[in-house]
Amino acid sequence: MVKRTKLKLLLRRAVPTSIVSVMLASLVFGYPAGAADIQTDNFSFEQNLNGWTPVTDKDNGNDQDDQGSGFRISSESSTDGTYSVMMVDNKKSRAYGLESRKLPVTAGTTYIAYADVKALSGEGELHLRFYDAAGSLLDEAVAKTPAAGAWSSVQASLEAPSGTTDAAILLYTDKTNTGTAYWDRVRITQSFTNLGVQVGGAAPLGSTFGNGGNQDKIYSVITGNANDLPIMQVIDADSEHVTTSVTLPATGARPTGVWATATATDGNVYLGAYTNGRMYKYEPGSSSLTDLGQAIPGESYVYDLAAGRDGKVYGGTYNHAGFFQYDPASGFTTIGSKPIYAPPGRNITYTRALAYDAVHDVSYLAVGANASLVRYDHATGAKTDILPAAYSNITLAGAVEYEGDRVFLSIGGYIVVMRVDAQPDGSVVTTEEAAITSTTPRVSPARDGSVYLIKSGKLARYDIAAATVTSLEKTVPGRVQRFGWVTLEDQANYPGETLIALCSTNNETYLMKYNPQNGAFRMARVEGSPRIPGAINSIGAGPDGNIYTSAYLTGGLGLYRPFAGDANDGQPEYVYAPISQVDKIESFNGKLYLGVYPGGQLHEYDPSQPWSPGVNPKLLISTSGYDQDRPKAIAYGDNRVFMGTTGKTGARPGALSVYDYATGTTTVHKNIVVDQSIIALAYQDGKLYGGTTIRGGLESIPSQTEAKLFVYDPVSGTKTAEYSLPATPSGKKLTAITELISVEGKLWGFAEGYLFVFDPATASFDYMEEKFADVTYAAGTYRDADLVSVAKDPEHLYGTIGNKYLFKLNKATKAVTVLQSTGGADMLAADKDGNLYYRKNDTALWRYSF
Repeated sequence: MVKRTKLKLLLRRAVPTSIVSVMLASLVFGYPAGAADIQTDNFSFEQNLNGWTPVTDKDNGNDQDDQGSGFRISSESSTDGTYSVMMVDNKKSRAYGLESRKLPVTAGTTYIAYADVKALSGEGELHLRFYDAAGSLLDEAVAKTPAAGAWSSVQASLEAPSGTTDAAILLYTDKTNTGTAYWDRVRITQSFTNLGVQVGGAAPLGSTFGNGGNQDKIYSVITGNANDLPIMQVIDADSEHVTTSVTLPATGARPTGVWATATATDGNVYLGAYTNGRMYKYEPGSSSLTDLGQAIPGESYVYDLAAGRDGKVYGGTYNHAGFFQYDPASGFTTIGSKPIYAPPGRNITYTRALAYDAVHDVSYLAVGANASLVRYDHATGAKTDILPAAYSNITLAGAVEYEGDRVFLSIGGYIVVMRVDAQPDGSVVTTEEAAITSTTPRVSPARDGSVYLIKSGKLARYDIAAATVTSLEKTVPGRVQRFGWVTLEDQANYPGETLIALCSTNNETYLMKYNPQNGAFRMARVEGSPRIPGAINSIGAGPDGNIYTSAYLTGGLGLYRPFAGDANDGQPEYVYAPISQVDKIESFNGKLYLGVYPGGQLHEYDPSQPWSPGVNPKLLISTSGYDQDRPKAIAYGDNRVFMGTTGKTGARPGALSVYDYATGTTTVHKNIVVDQSIIALAYQDGKLYGGTTIRGGLESIPSQTEAKLFVYDPVSGTKTAEYSLPATPSGKKLTAITELISVEGKLWGFAEGYLFVFDPATASFDYMEEKFADVTYAAGTYRDADLVSVAKDPEHLYGTIGNKYLFKLNKATKAVTVLQSTGGADMLAADKDGNLYYRKNDTALWRYSF
């Protein structure tokens, strides 16, 4: 409803204390104005009436008695903070209002004003008003709220007319009205808003230590995204500062990040990138990197590098498990076949990690996705799988290093220590000397017969000859990316060589320092590390009204407070860490549930309590022991929380996991649908409904041809039914059910680009029709469509699909209206006011308001 009203603005010199109570606010004056969020000053009246102008329109008579009408700050009832404003209108012949400060807006853009209102009697009005540069009112939208006695949200929207420069919000009661209303949480936004970066940081990935005159330098790379190139940082171990930052070049195909790093014997630093499969060379002291080109044509990842003899470097790749040498004199040479090792019946696509033994001219290659550890003799070309049989069921190793004449293989939470002896006849004898449990990948270079590692979160020393581990009781938070030995300038406190670990801790770059001579220990955040936005990997609405996100690879949990963004949209506002990559976020019963990769974990987080890793959030479910890896669906019902997962790399079967709050126990139903992953869940009327994809763990080859809808009974703990989708007109079988949502007693969902409606009462599909012809998956997918319902629009569902479309869906006609497709739209969550949040352009959170 739009109407024009003539009002006289009156800034009162003094206001009777009986009408306006002057009270000190317990909160900061409003919230910081955001570069994207348009924030009304003192939007929740925590600072009395600062930022608001009283407005009256008097009657034409001489009666000056307000009869107790006016405004006062109240702590009796509020929705945000401690206070609200109470508007009392006891005189029908007079209008009263409060108008916000004028805010700059853009003509031709649609804006929406919101407020929380509790009308005890009469009507309250919310006006969205547009002004020109001269201060003249051009147009306004008005929304009325009747007396309800309870808090509700009211909104008014209108496109700013030509000539508009400013907008204001008016809280109003007109001449025909008498009544009392509380107002709080007044906001304004445009229909589409880029809220900017939500997650990211300065956590390093690929890292290596310098040598020679640069032995005190550490080179590491901060991961990029689709918009931001990775950045290599050079860290001075003495000052704990970054001395140089170099952005990887975008020549050829753009790099996204770097797993692989090595320092050659000549002191040059090499980086192996993904997803372009290229190598880069850095000469210490320079301000740029040299793009050496693609290591092996057709390979998208260089996963690891190791220094060889005479300045050479060896590397391993993915997609076809390649192995190569880089010689500064002659360039790249592919060694052997692709894959470098291919036993019959094995799916080998990764050369994930490698180490080089310069004494014997031998490389050790950790390949997979069906794990093997291959000893490669450079002199003869002989290849021998030396992985002990006990570890052959593990998909991939995390690291392999050769130190102290031993091979150290990080695999499945173990560091396996092996002595490898070549026999005169060319055969190889491998002796497993130790399997160190509860470890993270990486050991240090050997010193004095020992290597150092992380066990149970603490620094430990492994004595190679005795094959014993001694904990040094020094906690090292985060993840060690590389160990090295450095002679520090501060010899008084760190005599001789000091062990340094470059760590990824709380999404930041940290150094650990440990001196074996005197036991000196220090954890220090590196100053000056470049910060790069993270690619949003999941979005969810929290029970506290906030919007949560997590980043691909680097993880963390970003928090956005609706309409309270800060002034820097290029960096996150709040990021909780540490927590690994979150693949799914849902909220139920005041808790936020986080599906965490790797290991198929489910964490429960209570936003009303302090963040305390291991305590809040707390781990409810871990499925790594059931060969699960990626949580893709979460649902809640019957005092149970449910999680759907994909298998680990190379494994087809997914699982449905159930945590029962009544008993505190977890049940994992592996392979509940044969050789399929569980990627959609919805609870309705005592039953759980699940949707699958034929895609199993990474690098597994599907054995099934069509996705399934299944029914699970939480009480009996059994699958009670399994359904195929209706036939498509072409006869094509659909490979993934990517979304399920309960709508008025029925299950609505998407399978590829097809919308379907399933009626549990009749166990039949009421409807199925293709809505997005360009959304198809030949071999299945892990995630795609999202559907949400919002209370303010009961006639529609809203959704995203195909990493392209934001749309609304008419429940009655099933008609789809595309709201946005330019620039993409992926994932979807709604706040309590019905605003929708989605990812666009990889790193940005966007809001759609209507």
